[in-house]
Amino acid sequence: MLEEMVVELNQSRAERRKARTVGAIQEAAKEKFLARGYHGVTVEEIAAAADVSVGSIYVHFGNKEGLYVALLEEAISLEESYVAPSFDASLPLASLAEAYLRFYLDHPGCFRMLNFPAFVYSPGDGNSAAAVALAERAQQQIDRLAEVIQRRVDLGVLRPMDAHRMAEFFWGAFTGVISLNMRTDRLRLATEELFAVLAEGQRLLSEGIISEAMRHPDGSPSLERILALEAAPAAPPPVAVAVEATA
Repeated sequence: MLEEMVVELNQSRAERRKARTVGAIQEAAKEKFLARGYHGVTVEEIAAAADVSVGSIYVHFGNKEGLYVALLEEAISLEESYVAPSFDASLPLASLAEAYLRFYLDHPGCFRMLNFPAFVYSPGDGNSAAAVALAERAQQQIDRLAEVIQRRVDLGVLRPMDAHRMAEFFWGAFTGVISLNMRTDRLRLATEELFAVLAEGQRLLSEGIISEAMRHPDGSPSLERILALEAAPAAPPPVAVAVEATA
């Protein structure tokens, strides 16, 4: 019994040491990659910054790209924790935009790695593990957004449209505007102005795609009608009824 407790204690200590080592490597790598880019940093520099051996990086991540992919996966998971609840079909599209903006404000480094890989990674190979992870993440976000838009089209809240193209525009436009906050020149948007620009763009976009049935006689959107329809549960799929052939 005592021996088993000692073994479990040693395993627990080993797991904690491993977690500390992995965490230190990832933090050092993220800082280096964001500051100088993937190709401007060596494994030896990351190891020195993390105060670990070079071998530790290869043991835990395989190679430098494996380490970068691990950082991407961590960033994707973090982003998902912000935006996933907003893909609920009963919530307005504004909630998704707000969640996306909050993710950027809380984790600008992760946002940059996911949305502007050319400034950090620049692999030159669209088939690399990092490039594939980024492409799959972007496609998944757009596909889910398209589903939310299509439901609103089906409900009659939005005008008939190509939901996937609108999702691509919505995602690209918001990412582009948010990126203005990352600039260092005179085109940079301060955070308060970023909120104002996004709100104005969202208002104009929403008013333009709302269906006629969701408008007041003067053409302005009817918030009451929209909320009533968006809160309605999705209709169940039609049930096929078998009809027996008569002789």
